[in-house]
Amino acid sequence: MSRRSTRRRDGLSLAEAMPDRGLFALVAMVGFLAALTLAGACGARALSARWAGGAAQLVIIQVPQPDQPARQGQSTGQNRADAVQAALVSLPAGSTVHRLSTQELDTLLQPWLGSGLNNGQAPAGSAAMPLPAVLRVDLPDGTVPPATLEQDLSALAPGVIVERNSLWSTRLHALANSLLACAGLALLSVCGVATLITGLTTRAGLASRRDTITTLHGLGASDGYIAGRFARRTASLAFGGGLSGTVLACLPLFALLQITAPFTADADMAQATASQTGLMDEASILNAVPSDLLIGLGCLPVAAALICWLTTQLIVRLWLRRLP
Repeated sequence: MSRRSTRRRDGLSLAEAMPDRGLFALVAMVGFLAALTLAGACGARALSARWAGGAAQLVIIQVPQPDQPARQGQSTGQNRADAVQAALVSLPAGSTVHRLSTQELDTLLQPWLGSGLNNGQAPAGSAAMPLPAVLRVDLPDGTVPPATLEQDLSALAPGVIVERNSLWSTRLHALANSLLACAGLALLSVCGVATLITGLTTRAGLASRRDTITTLHGLGASDGYIAGRFARRTASLAFGGGLSGTVLACLPLFALLQITAPFTADADMAQATASQTGLMDEASILNAVPSDLLIGLGCLPVAAALICWLTTQLIVRLWLRRLP
């Protein structure tokens, strides 16, 4: 009974000419790939923005043998670390300099050396192995350190190492832009696949209902009416398939965000939540999700339906114009 009523509602019998399973499943897979590609594009853009911002303004200075007298500071009794720190007043205005304490160095190196710094013998805060003094310099946005900074500091304390994140920032920025371009090409490829699938499905439906469509067209049915019936059918299937694919893609994306959220979320929040459970909770993960990614995922089913609707309209109208 239900099948007969479906045929009455659908005079072209498109439910049989264009089955639900084929187009729905194919668009669902395309939507799954599109959601993952979109997440990769958002991640690449966030990486580019992160390294182009504050991370690029960080300079790390290592001073080996920090307690030894400075070469040009012997008259004032300055050691190497103090002389280097005093020389940093020549940096651009607004720069902040912080010297890491022994406890901070112990915490920083513990993931690699474990308890090997103190070996359980030296008192807390005194390392059993000689460590350099580490100075963290945060430069204002849009500024760069002097080109001769390392040479000037080496004159005070030979062996000083200056690590500029701006050098790596340029490379990572170029890498992120390349990944973003690849993600854009992948999205275009996914759209092309969706268009091809819709075109093949529509042509198959036209071929199977050629006699019926020819009769209706001869009796006065307009091109817009026939194309609209086909387009509504493919658009509804594409919307359902795109929605299903997007929902399925949220499962691996949620797992990936749970792993990467501590590296992108606020440091205090990440440390508080990760120290208790080892992983970020759901609320913290949702707060870490970029808003443009959520908007993009929500637009994927609509975009799939629109692509299929336009493709079907074009193919059906061209096909009807070729009728005798």
